[in-house]
Amino acid sequence: MTIRKVTQNDMDRIGEIAEASDLFPADYLPDMIAPAFNGAPDHWLLSEDTGQIDGFAFARPEEMADGVWNILAIAVSENARGNGVATRLLREMETSLDARMIIIETTQLPEQLAARKLYQKENYEEEGRVRDYYANGEDKVIFRKVISWAA
Repeated sequence: MTIRKVTQNDMDRIGEIAEASDLFPADYLPDMIAPAFNGAPDHWLLSEDTGQIDGFAFARPEEMADGVWNILAIAVSENARGNGVATRLLREMETSLDARMIIIETTQLPEQLAARKLYQKENYEEEGRVRDYYANGEDKVIFRKVISWAA
């Protein structure tokens, strides 16, 4: 398994994975990723196994905070789930970002249980909840991990 930066040639497959994971529609991807190709600090990584892209992660620095990054997406293709792809992507994000702290937002819904367990296993702490944030009965759950106390 190889982790590398995303290129424009990877966009179709990333869109497929995002859509199949119910993360976001593939047609959102061009607007989401364009800043990264145009000099923005956004950070996109993907996982490849035997030449096949099987997952990706996307992070963006928080504008109003010093050294805080928000991992906005981690998605893995269905046939690669359970093989450590998300763990490798998360760990690579931690080492490749110049971050003092990383936050990740998700929901409390059962569909996100595996993601929440991954974050807890990787020493992310549940920092807070915003009840009914996404919809009635769907809370935002915020995880945080301090990477370095120095800014």
